[in-house]
Amino acid sequence: MKKLIRIAIIFSIAFILSGCPPEISTTYITIKTARVLLFSFDKNGNYPYLEEFNKNELGIGVVTDSVSEYVDFAQTVSFGNNVFASNPNTITYTNAIDSLNIFTLYNFDTNHPAGSNINDILLHLDPMGKTDLIEISELSTTTLFLKFGIIPDNDSLQFKITGRITDIGKFIAKTELVVLP
Repeated sequence: MKKLIRIAIIFSIAFILSGCPPEISTTYITIKTARVLLFSFDKNGNYPYLEEFNKNELGIGVVTDSVSEYVDFAQTVSFGNNVFASNPNTITYTNAIDSLNIFTLYNFDTNHPAGSNINDILLHLDPMGKTDLIEISELSTTTLFLKFGIIPDNDSLQFKITGRITDIGKFIAKTELVVLP
């Protein structure tokens, strides 16, 4: 009988200790600056590919460049339910990149000479490579990948991106000049 009581006590203590909740945290990320890149897709459709540029498969990325982070820790009181808990860490962005406008610095095609806005020929590109129409002049995102809906007529490509980071202000960035083979 004493053995059963000892075993019951040991299992009870183990249950309580294993059920102590993990430290729960929320990381608040504030975007300070954004950067842009002109990219292509590799032969398997992966992007962003920067080694070579395929004229038929081009895109532009707008991503966070500089951020500040604040981590808030909290711990809840709970016993025995830690086995079924999900990830106790949450990431929350406090601001976003919005109101993007993309301009070509060189003649893109007959409808888009140097200096013109090319928002109308860009498609949203999701992580799986699927494209959708998007109104990029009115959005709210932390990272954005766009694919060209048409093929450029010229071999020199460079773009100027203007946008706004909420609570920070306007930004202007340029892609690198790419001369297609």
